[in-house]
Order: sequence, then C-alpha cells, then structure tokens
Amino acid sequence: MGRILPAVPMSSIAQLTRFACDGIDGRDWYKHATAQIDFVANSEGWDCDEFAGVLATTSPRCSVLRNIRLGLHFMHFRNLRVIPMKGIRTSVQRFVDGKGIAGQKTNAFYHNLTGRYDHVTLDVWMAYALGINQTDFNRKGTRLEATRRVVRVARRLRIEPAAAQAAIWTGYRRGKGHSDSTFDVVSEYLTARDNGWEITGCSISND
Repeated sequence: MGRILPAVPMSSIAQLTRFACDGIDGRDWYKHATAQIDFVANSEGWDCDEFAGVLATTSPRCSVLRNIRLGLHFMHFRNLRVIPMKGIRTSVQRFVDGKGIAGQKTNAFYHNLTGRYDHVTLDVWMAYALGINQTDFNRKGTRLEATRRVVRVARRLRIEPAAAQAAIWTGYRRGKGHSDSTFDVVSEYLTARDNGWEITGCSISND
C-alpha cells in the first residue's frame, strides 16, 4: 500500500531545516520540560506521567504560563473547578480516569513531556512553519507528511524528532520576532508553594 499523500502543499524539508538551524538552541526544550516536571512531581509525591498528562490536556488554547498554573493547581487541589474551560475539564477528567488523550496534538505533547522524543507535536506554530493551516492537521495524509518531514530534518541534524520539532518551532517564531517560550514549571511551583497555593492566574469555575 502506497504512502498517503498530503492534501495540501507544505514547506520543503530544506526550508524546515533552515528554521531548525536558526532555532537549534531550542532543541532541548522537551528535555528541560521533562526534568522540571519530574522534579516537581517527585517533590510533591505526584505521579510524573500523570502530571505530564494534566499539563498536556490543559495546554490547548492556553498560554504556556497559564497552562503550567492550571496543571499545578489541579494536581495540588485535585479539583476540576480550578480549570475554567469546560471542554478542558472534560479532557483532564478523561485522562485521570485512565481513558487516554484523544487529540493528536495533546497526545504527542504528552508523550514528549514524559520523555518519549520519537513523537512529533504539531501545533499552530508548526502549521505556520509548514506553511499550512492548523486545521489541515485534521487530514491524516497532511499530518503524516508533516511528521515525516520533521523526522527527515531530525535525521539531517542527527537529533531526535521532538528536538527537531522544538528547533523548527523556536527558529520560526524567532524569525517572526517572538521571544523564546520557556516551560518554567519549577519556578511556578516554588512561587505557588511559597504563596500557600493561592490561585494565581486561575479561577474557580461555578459550572
């Protein structure tokens, strides 16, 4: 059976490699994130994979900072009402109930955060780098081809697929004038702990 072809044209492997080279210092983003998640989870006696899964399922349509705060406060209080978005609450509940993660982006992100660097996270910035719309990832052929191209970049640079994706993401964003986005889980954790776990940047939902 032949390879499924993408439904839309996208950036070449050469172009993606140039983005990756421009952002090569961001290649260890996931390794740093995994280390921080493990540090906080071990400090609090949480399961590392569960914490990573909560962070992944609270990430859609959310800034990195708010994502971390929501994940931390849910893990501490075990109360879904600290998550104001109903759809996200459903995703978190599904995950902690052992039913997995449905979304392709959040599922790959979860694997990356738990140290499985053969998965490729395809978010809105990767869509921009690939020259397509994020909704195009809903097409299986497009998603598989996008992943294949990132893996090809990884092979060219002799790094892991997740590292190649992080480098492309960093390089493309930097080229558009955006600053680097760090995943400061430890810093936010220490701040929350020192403040007695007051809800900072989070709200209790009534629905």
